[in-house]
Amino acid sequence: MLPTSIGNLSTTLVGFDVSFNQIHGGIPNGIGNLFNLNILFMNYNQFTGNIPADIGRLQKIGRIGLDNNKLSGHIQSSVGKLTELTTLELQGSDLGGSIPPSLGQCRKLLLLKLSQKKLSGSITQQVWGLSSLSVVLNLSQNHLTGSLPMEVGNLKGLSSLDLYDNMLSGELPRNLGKCESLEVPRLQGDSFQGTILLPFETLRGIQVLDLSRNNLSGKFPQYLEGLRLLNLNISFNDFEGMLPVGGAFKNTSATLLLETASSVAVLLNSTCPNATFHPKNPRKGG
Repeated sequence: MLPTSIGNLSTTLVGFDVSFNQIHGGIPNGIGNLFNLNILFMNYNQFTGNIPADIGRLQKIGRIGLDNNKLSGHIQSSVGKLTELTTLELQGSDLGGSIPPSLGQCRKLLLLKLSQKKLSGSITQQVWGLSSLSVVLNLSQNHLTGSLPMEVGNLKGLSSLDLYDNMLSGELPRNLGKCESLEVPRLQGDSFQGTILLPFETLRGIQVLDLSRNNLSGKFPQYLEGLRLLNLNISFNDFEGMLPVGGAFKNTSATLLLETASSVAVLLNSTCPNATFHPKNPRKGG
């Protein structure tokens, strides 16, 4: 357990890392007295209770990691006061509620991970305004609802977008194509619908694309053969038509998972060029 006197540590302290221990109990409010802290890592412990609102006093903080604890409550709106923040990792806790709009004030964020929680509601519009995000936006494995807005195109420098295993719906917006640095979009296990004719056509840097377990349909997009795909998973959707024969579809090092007639994912490589496949009422899986 961290003592409440933690706030009495020298105000010259710039880094505090107690990760990978078995520390339990709450995070003391006194943590907010460490005014000059740049790094706060408390990952992989047994911390419980709320994240103290006092954390908003750490106005020089650049990186916060509280992954894989037993924290509860909600994400404090005071996090919006952390305008120097570049990394926020809060994965794998019991935090619930909605994503606070105040996060939009953290305009230096490069990496935001809020996955494996109980977050609900729609993704606050302010997140899509964080054009600084260039490494990862991971909101996967929550209970988030609503659609993906056109403003997702503001994330032009983003490398990895993880929204999988939520309850998101609607069509994939064409402005996804403006995320020109995107390499790994993982959108599986939601309820997206419509076609994927537009969003990914211009994203030549994509290496991993997972759209499995959605309600997508239409002709298989031929432009996918022009992408540098290493892994493609579109299983359990309603695509149909002829598969391309070029690009990743003739590259035996690429893993391509496509829906078969029995709704089972299958490895496709150059041994079955120019194959055709048809939708068969995909079964949602875990």
